[in-house]
Amino acid sequence: MEGQRAFPESSLSAPLGSHNAILRARSRTHGVKDFAGPLSIKSVTDGRVAWTSGGRELVVDRDSFLVLHHGEPYSMNIDSRTPVATLCVFFQHGFVESAHASLARGDIDAEPAPAPFPGHLHTRDDRILPRMQAIANTPQPGRLWMDEQFLLLARDLLLLDRDLGRRIRLMPARRPSTRGELFRRVRRGQEFLHANPTRDLTLADIARQSCLSPYHFHRVFTRAFGKTPHQYRNELRLAQARRLLETTELTVTEICGAVGFQSAPSFSTLFRQSFGVPPSATRKLSNSR
Repeated sequence: MEGQRAFPESSLSAPLGSHNAILRARSRTHGVKDFAGPLSIKSVTDGRVAWTSGGRELVVDRDSFLVLHHGEPYSMNIDSRTPVATLCVFFQHGFVESAHASLARGDIDAEPAPAPFPGHLHTRDDRILPRMQAIANTPQPGRLWMDEQFLLLARDLLLLDRDLGRRIRLMPARRPSTRGELFRRVRRGQEFLHANPTRDLTLADIARQSCLSPYHFHRVFTRAFGKTPHQYRNELRLAQARRLLETTELTVTEICGAVGFQSAPSFSTLFRQSFGVPPSATRKLSNSR
């Protein structure tokens, strides 16, 4: 490992879960095997990292984050030509539950209560991921500021859980249990897309991961995420293309092929529609910084 930093400084010697802590790491090679830690949020500031949990590969990049439950075993392995940078937040046992009880009930001395945590992979949002990136960009955070970030992240997890509850209620089924199962299955397809954004997948390939028919998967996925699987995959590819434009010297044509697009003109059109500028302008803006 090239370097790692934790907050507080005792984080690496004291057991994780005994306090709130962050761990920053930058490495070409690193591995974790079947570690069952406290409730945590994983993010990546450079590169891509595949965590494995519950038999599923969960790929995280700069546009996504991962929530893992307390006691949920996970593994990860980094083997990259270029350094990969991660930022992970580990919560003290019971900290998020106490924050949730206070937020949900409004009591002065609310007793900690079990709270449903939105585990696994999540796409870019306007709360958690920006906050994780702000922490990553603050090299020496003060303790009071960090205490506030832990509290705000606990609140953000509760809001994320409420948002997922709304998505579950949109599932086309009468029984709440069936709606929950449909959403759980369709998220398998979402995770599969994140792990394989550049592959030329068919709808049947993705639906198979969710144990649903292609028609049913397409319908449920569109309800859950507000866009079709094809639109969702295009967004993943375009985000990856923008990162390559900002961080490599590859040509626009080379990046077009690397992220899975077959036509450079259609790639440029989609890129402009998504980001307001053509790929060449993004390269110029990146070089001017």
